[in-house]
Amino acid sequence: MHHSPRQFESQAEEVEHRSSLFRMVLESVVSLAIAVILFRTFQAEGYMISTGSMAPSLLGYHKQVKCPRCEFSFTYGVAYDDSVSANRFQTHEHSHGEVLHQSGQYATCPNCNTHSIDLTNVPRNEGDQLLVFKHAYYLKGPQRWDVAVFQNPIKPTQAYVKRVVGLPGEAVQVKQGDLYIDGKIQRKDLKTQNAVRLLVHDHHYQPKNDDFFQPRFVPVEVDEERSSHPSWVSEPEGFSFDSSDSDPLNSAVSLEWAWVKYQHWIRQGGHYLTVTPLEAWPEEIEQPEPVLGPVQFDPKKKQLSCRGAMTSEDCHRLLDRTENDDFRYAVALLYEKSHVAPVLDQYAYNSGVENQESIPVHDFLFECNLKVHSGEGEFAIEMFDGHHRFRNLIDFKARQVTLFVDDQNKPVRTGHLSKTSQQKSMQLEMSIMDRQVLFAINGQLIYQPLLFSETTEPREPIREPVQFGANGGHFEVTELKLFRDIHYTRGKGLHGVEEPYRLDQQSYFVLGDNSPVSLDSRSWADGKVERKYLLGKPFLVHLPSRQGEVKIGSHVGHIRIPDFSRIRYIH
Repeated sequence: MHHSPRQFESQAEEVEHRSSLFRMVLESVVSLAIAVILFRTFQAEGYMISTGSMAPSLLGYHKQVKCPRCEFSFTYGVAYDDSVSANRFQTHEHSHGEVLHQSGQYATCPNCNTHSIDLTNVPRNEGDQLLVFKHAYYLKGPQRWDVAVFQNPIKPTQAYVKRVVGLPGEAVQVKQGDLYIDGKIQRKDLKTQNAVRLLVHDHHYQPKNDDFFQPRFVPVEVDEERSSHPSWVSEPEGFSFDSSDSDPLNSAVSLEWAWVKYQHWIRQGGHYLTVTPLEAWPEEIEQPEPVLGPVQFDPKKKQLSCRGAMTSEDCHRLLDRTENDDFRYAVALLYEKSHVAPVLDQYAYNSGVENQESIPVHDFLFECNLKVHSGEGEFAIEMFDGHHRFRNLIDFKARQVTLFVDDQNKPVRTGHLSKTSQQKSMQLEMSIMDRQVLFAINGQLIYQPLLFSETTEPREPIREPVQFGANGGHFEVTELKLFRDIHYTRGKGLHGVEEPYRLDQQSYFVLGDNSPVSLDSRSWADGKVERKYLLGKPFLVHLPSRQGEVKIGSHVGHIRIPDFSRIRYIH
């Protein structure tokens, strides 16, 4: 076949272009590899977490679980070998002897309280891989709440990751779940709160085809006299309130607030006490055995009580034995109330064994998206910490935010809506963590934090920590989420628990975010971490992976594939 000189020139140019393109790609890959090697050699280094004492902020070996009822996705920690140890990186020994107990391959959904989720066929994922800035602490030491990587003083080849809470020269103590330095409670800013917060409930994930489930966010019922007033309406993604159809001449209607409350409904279990009034036990029913019976009656206090969530079997058994209306009403009320439980410091990441010692928590953060369809009306968020009720009120006509405490008529804080916070859609955040009140719109604090002190009286367990309401106007509330703060536990109680632990001028006190299972400064033989053992500050979770399913005929296997959703900066 005859080819013209021009065809040969064209083919030569195409071959040369392909060679140039290949060479450019090859040079780019080589240059990137060299840059990564140099960067890791002089600036950063990678570590992989194997256990869960920083979960859920940072994950060790775990299973990614999807609740079969509400489809909420969460992580459950698993052993990476036969000896589960403290939060360390790629090592098989632990000088401090931390053990992560597990009770079978079953998990509980933290969002809808579905129990006994079978994990047998759920594949295991590797822990988070951290990119650590090695020179972060050469000139200046870590700040409080920094996540730091450091060497095990006894075995320097092992590396640990914890959160720095105590600085050189300070006296550190963990008390009632909070951190105290030199006798004063330490308060986290909003950015740190968002970094350590633990989800209690996400309203977006509601169980489907589940007649037993009771929504946790519910409109507050009103009496018949107020039934004609505007009220909140449940929508697929949240709630709406519209007073535009109400009578503008009826001043009584304009002064009535409508509320939606959060109640911590659970399906079963628990050891908390619930009581209802009852004048007398019916004569036709045998009195329950003291202590042992599922339902108890105290004739002196005239109270009917039960521990944990009353089962439907116990409820129907009592209802079927009598026609006494007062008794039947008390039993039905006790059954309903008993399924609204105190919020506890439980971790979905941990096994049931590790959650047995859970205790009530009082520090919460509420987040929602508010759409304002009119320039009038008022919207409020009220939170309860076991002693005080804090109410943030947004007056859209006055363009003002005020904070009230309990039944006081005078606000303790006042702020103004900025131009950025006057948008039709805004993100609201209110927190009552570390004995302070914060309120932010679109990430910006509206007023100076309100600090309040500890009281001598114990705080009551909280079953309904938050509610929001409206008076006039037209609003939509979506993306409702409730979080809680870390509740620091005793650990082994060797340091900084019974009494303050004094640090020298070159040492730090560190804690794990997963306080119930973390072995850290509270429990080590030597509670301090000297500065010379600090390796650096982790700033990025990189190269994450998950188990992808592969089917070959009837065989189902798993392979590691990238999981870009886990890439995130570390605060």
